[in-house]
Amino acid sequence: MKQNSVLKITLVTSALILAAASTSPAQIAYVSVNPNGTLQLHQMNADGGGDVSLPLPFANGGLPSWSRDGAQLAVTASDPALPGVHTQNVYSISRATGAIQRLTDYHDIIDPGNVALSYTFPYHKAFSPDRSALATFSITQTGGVGGNGVVDLPVLEVHSLTATANPIQVHTDIGRNGRHHGGEGVDWSPTQNVLAAPLESSTPFLSGGGPGETTAIFLIEPINAAVLQGHAQRVTAPRADADISTGLLWTEHDYQPKFSPSGVGLAYVRSFQSHNLTTQLTPNPDIQSLRILNLTNGADTQVINLPAGRYVTTLDWSPDGTRLVFDLALQADSVVGLLQQGRPETNQIYVVNADGSGLTQLRGNGNGTPTWSRSTLPPQPATLANISTRMRVGSGDNAMIGGFIVTGSEPKKVIIRGMGPSLGNAGVQGTLSDPFLELHQGASTIVSNDNWQQAPNVDEIPNGFAPSDPRESVIVTTLPPGGYTAILRGAQGQTGVGIVETYDLAAGSNSKVANISTRGFVETGDNAMIGGLIVTGGNGRVLIRAMGPSLQSSGVANVLQNPTLELFNGSGAAMQSNDDWQQAPNTSEIPPGFAPSDPRESVIMTSLAPGNYTAVVRGTNNTTGVALVEAYNLQ
Repeated sequence: MKQNSVLKITLVTSALILAAASTSPAQIAYVSVNPNGTLQLHQMNADGGGDVSLPLPFANGGLPSWSRDGAQLAVTASDPALPGVHTQNVYSISRATGAIQRLTDYHDIIDPGNVALSYTFPYHKAFSPDRSALATFSITQTGGVGGNGVVDLPVLEVHSLTATANPIQVHTDIGRNGRHHGGEGVDWSPTQNVLAAPLESSTPFLSGGGPGETTAIFLIEPINAAVLQGHAQRVTAPRADADISTGLLWTEHDYQPKFSPSGVGLAYVRSFQSHNLTTQLTPNPDIQSLRILNLTNGADTQVINLPAGRYVTTLDWSPDGTRLVFDLALQADSVVGLLQQGRPETNQIYVVNADGSGLTQLRGNGNGTPTWSRSTLPPQPATLANISTRMRVGSGDNAMIGGFIVTGSEPKKVIIRGMGPSLGNAGVQGTLSDPFLELHQGASTIVSNDNWQQAPNVDEIPNGFAPSDPRESVIVTTLPPGGYTAILRGAQGQTGVGIVETYDLAAGSNSKVANISTRGFVETGDNAMIGGLIVTGGNGRVLIRAMGPSLQSSGVANVLQNPTLELFNGSGAAMQSNDDWQQAPNTSEIPPGFAPSDPRESVIMTSLAPGNYTAVVRGTNNTTGVALVEAYNLQ
């Protein structure tokens, strides 16, 4: 492996760095729905360009929310190491380093008799302006096992992020009944120590009588039992009415509040619900609108009225306070009528000016829950968060071998994982049933692991990194600068598709994980060598090599005699390919020392914008053999 300067390329199938353009602009994070129903986190520019997928080491990370300084992105997700657990937690991802931290500590609660339960889903969350605390408005499901008597309780809490302490119980709202929107959204003022959140409410009918059930936005102090103690102020005025002669009942429900960057404006969604009790079994489709409340003078202005039967899940402000981003889906239906939620597969993302003009669609069906980072960060140094490659793991010399170098002046703490059985959950066939992982430096074995739960330092595995299958392997260790090799085999000589991946757990140290390569036996079809590239920190000039014949000079047997190399973008579209490097149209641009010694080997050199890419190595005419794939940043 050749040592290169600052590396901005990651050979990965999953990565945790939040990609930033060279000027680190404010980004919109959102979630797409995959065909199998799983969620995929993305990041894009304000105009919809520069889309980057952000794979995560936990299941179905959704409902993203930026910290106000744009440094952290919080998501709600399940722990893949606990496949039978229903409860979810909030995790944060550093925009600069990709480091992941678990911010909440919720668990399933089932009594010894297995007759009562409590599951928690912290869907809505907001950082305090200084990121010392996190507010969550969770849905806590309580009741009997099997769904008998289950009640969905919205629970508003504040979690300290700087000290070990139980969360502050700010308020528990009235149980959800399919109509009110209590619990749908929370935000923290940038200028005051106050939360904005929707609570179940009521109001007299406009024509007299009532009251009618509504949902209103309240400003709430982040203290224990704030609402019960009178430390909450209702700031929106949803209405309700009923006409006995016609049987028409209608109510308004406000939810999803978001403070403007100045703290003066409060954007929210108003949902108009109506039901003709004498002629209809089910309510009419909701009619929703986006509104902005001026907290200084009380003016409440409609921004845009939306078509009937549409549903907004989230909205957010642009950093300059001039636009809103929101999603819009068809309202979900059921046997009892329309539900207070959207159909994820129909969700679309839009931006609109705060005065209601300039409505623009950014994403089509299957994309939603956008959040706009509230500020622009200064340029961040490019770092390598993790490396990984997927391919068929053979026996003996055909094990999968991943190499990396720790450069710099300080030791680097890393986590290396050997994955196999859990790949079956993603539809991969013929997985490695029992991976065995070794870490070498030169001829010396530093550490090895078969089953991750048997590692002597299993307690050092960070949240979100524990594999879901006990047969998979994990090594957590601190390495001084130098070259290292991770080898993945079958524990008892088994073969199958596996992944070896290395994550940087100390991205802020004065050292880097650099110079990426993976060697293994390339087969045909789905058992080709598959590596991922993530470009971060601006456009990169990248050189990718697929080596085979020249490996014979190093004593490698049964090499791939004629490797081909293909490069795909994050959407799976083919970008470039090469068979013999001397036939590349830009072969004159290959720097000295990077041209392969054998003309049958392959090179792609190109400029790549920030984003996800995949490099695939195969043998010409479906030949097989040992090959090496390498990626270099040439800037």
